Amino acid sequence: MKKLILTFFSLCLLVNISTAQDQGYIKMEITDVETDNAEMAGYLEMMKGTETEYFYTEEKSLVKANMMGGMVEVTTIVTNEDESMMMLMNAMGNKMQIESTKAEREMAEAKAQTETPDIDVVYDENVTKTIMGYECIKAVVTVGNPGSEESMTMDMFVAPELKMSAKMIQGLDKAEIKGFPLQYIMDAGGVMKLTVTATEIEDTVDISAFEVNTKGYKKMTFEEFQETMSAMGGGF
Repeated sequence: MKKLILTFFSLCLLVNISTAQDQGYIKMEITDVETDNAEMAGYLEMMKGTETEYFYTEEKSLVKANMMGGMVEVTTIVTNEDESMMMLMNAMGNKMQIESTKAEREMAEAKAQTETPDIDVVYDENVTKTIMGYECIKAVVTVGNPGSEESMTMDMFVAPELKMSAKMIQGLDKAEIKGFPLQYIMDAGGVMKLTVTATEIEDTVDISAFEVNTKGYKKMTFEEFQETMSAMGGGF
């Protein structure tokens, strides 16, 4: 159950970023949460209302997440050409600044021997939904082995017209999605369900969003950050 909570939590954090359009902005929000499990109800209720903002230009991409009513704030900036990254995380006053190259992240992940779950995507183009003026097709995404305790499915509505990469969404970086998902409903085996929906889309971007304040943040390597997050996760 702890792993399921952390899986849902990590899907709201953004690390891998790439785009195929010149510039733009998308805001997404956790609009609904459901569970029959009293232990998980409190965690999920805190997740409701979580907003994630995507800012992207040809040169840089930025993702900003505000979770649990502001208890956790994450800002990630990636230089698109070489995928170098700076991430600022403020977790209940614990401020961390992580700068890394793509190679450093890959090395740290390999050292942690993290097993990447299988991801399967099946489209049903006969089922459509209009979201924020975009015609979306349905895709069913399965993460992990179907039927296993840690498996998860997502009913996703994808806008083929939006060519931004779904790799912007952590957890989908290994999947090939036909466009950008403007809504996804995550179902962890009936234990809990969470809905994320686009609430704002613009074809321009405020460049000032890329000017971030790093004052008060403790610098650390990506490997040190992983160790810190692992220790924090143990508290769930």
